[in-house]
Amino acid sequence: MNSGKKAQLSLYNHQFFAVVLNLAIKNHSGLEVLKFVRTKHAGQRVMVLVESVEELKKDNLDGEKLRKLGATEVMVKPFTLDQLRDVLEGQQTIDDLVKNIAKPTGPTEEMEVKETDANFTKVKIEEFYTGRAILFDVFIQLGKDKYVKILFAGDTFSIERLNRYKNEKGVQFLYFHNTDRKKYIQYCNYLASKIITSVKVSGQAKVKMMKATAEKLIEEVYSVGLKPQAVEESKQLAQNMYQLIENQPDLYQVLREFQEFDPNAYTHSYSVTLFATAIIKQFEWQSKVMIETTALACLLHDVGKVKMPKELVEKRPATMTQAELEIYKKHPEFADQILSNNLMIGQNVRQIILQHHEYFNGTGFPNGLKGNKVLSISNIISLCDDFVHFMIAEKTSPPETLKRILVDSDLVKRYNSLILENFIKVFVDPGKISKNRALPSNSRLVPNKRAAS
Repeated sequence: MNSGKKAQLSLYNHQFFAVVLNLAIKNHSGLEVLKFVRTKHAGQRVMVLVESVEELKKDNLDGEKLRKLGATEVMVKPFTLDQLRDVLEGQQTIDDLVKNIAKPTGPTEEMEVKETDANFTKVKIEEFYTGRAILFDVFIQLGKDKYVKILFAGDTFSIERLNRYKNEKGVQFLYFHNTDRKKYIQYCNYLASKIITSVKVSGQAKVKMMKATAEKLIEEVYSVGLKPQAVEESKQLAQNMYQLIENQPDLYQVLREFQEFDPNAYTHSYSVTLFATAIIKQFEWQSKVMIETTALACLLHDVGKVKMPKELVEKRPATMTQAELEIYKKHPEFADQILSNNLMIGQNVRQIILQHHEYFNGTGFPNGLKGNKVLSISNIISLCDDFVHFMIAEKTSPPETLKRILVDSDLVKRYNSLILENFIKVFVDPGKISKNRALPSNSRLVPNKRAAS
């Protein structure tokens, strides 16, 4: 409909899964309708359509302001029906997914299938998290392009059955179709949000669950791009990270014992997120918004690598040719270009990511910034990025890895000294230390100038 007044009346009389709202609607503007929805229908999912970013600027609007007004997604014209479908699918809740599962009419039996390996995503059997009702088909692999479907979408979940596969048959991995990966990510995020404050679940188990979620989330981004649902799940994971950092009393011990020896690019972003948010927590200026912003920036900090040749993604700079290194050093700028197309990611997150390889002594890239020109959060991420790479390459514990950095004067110069001091505190019982009330000398969080496009 092309009347905002009629839209409000329709919302008053009916319930909708989601609302697609053209901001240019007449007879009660799109903004008036959006404010009406926020006031009268809190929780309603609203996708706002805009003519162009330039039109938004004319009205002194951006994605952040629209989100505060109640938009759950913003789409800029033109877009395809497939893109709209992706956004609508991303708005489905766990309840929506469960409700739409076609339940089996009787007992299901295992079924052998032949299908190319490229169609499947694997997850360690001990890291497979799901509810009582399976949201998608689950397989085990017999050999190349050969699988057995052991669980059908809609089946009742049985942990005992999976344990038999693991303990009696030696199954190490479970598989599901790539197209179902986003369902797995969504459920894991949902489950983590429910257990994150539970005292009955160990900190190690919570860290492990969020790690599995992050790995599949980054794999989804690398495989199909930064779709709207991936952005929403990244935000949810960032919120879960805040809850972990805020409410886990033995986090310092969990971090001391954290182990990650997998060099896979999918695992890296989560490890950086975990330690960077723990450092932020040590500063007096930390807040919920700051920790969630840091977590979101960390999760997406390497998204620019999707524009690099695939053979470079897993390579380390030390093994690259000069030509490859030049491409690699552009990935923060690639990330900024990708994120600039998503109005639901704030300018602050883009700026942090653009600078995540800048060093305090000016030896970083892409712009060789120095001192207080480097954002504090970016410098924290650059430290954690180096830290995680050292930890994996040298197979050392987190405290041992930090010592390795602290004894190298050239490395120490890369980071603000107060950030290093607060990294040390991450591994100390918080009851034995006092909060540092000082701001680091480069604590400027969001500069006035725009991130480079």
